[in-house]
Amino acid sequence: MNTEQAYNIIANVLYAHFYPEEQFDKLEMVLQIGDGATASNAWRYIGGDKLPPVLDREVPLQASLDLSKAAFFLRDNLQETTGEQIWGLTFTLYPDSSFNIEYTYEKSDWLKGGE
Repeated sequence: MNTEQAYNIIANVLYAHFYPEEQFDKLEMVLQIGDGATASNAWRYIGGDKLPPVLDREVPLQASLDLSKAAFFLRDNLQETTGEQIWGLTFTLYPDSSFNIEYTYEKSDWLKGGE
């Protein structure tokens, strides 16, 4: 896997949370990356409203596994290339297929667990 492939997987999994005919100003996924697990939340933004995926829209298991692989790849790749440890990222996808990615360098409460 390379960085471009990882970004492509994240974009495809994010898009899979919503129906193709749903209009959006942007789609957003927040990923938390732990040592052996990931957690994600997705939203659709339209006209100033922030909307979660509809409940009957399921992402295939393989897509979820691929998402975790992509997240771990990005975490490990950044650690190797910059020496920085990330604990998550926010991936924003726009209707023209452009995207923005912001990395999180602080552990979330979910990752801190019983600390």
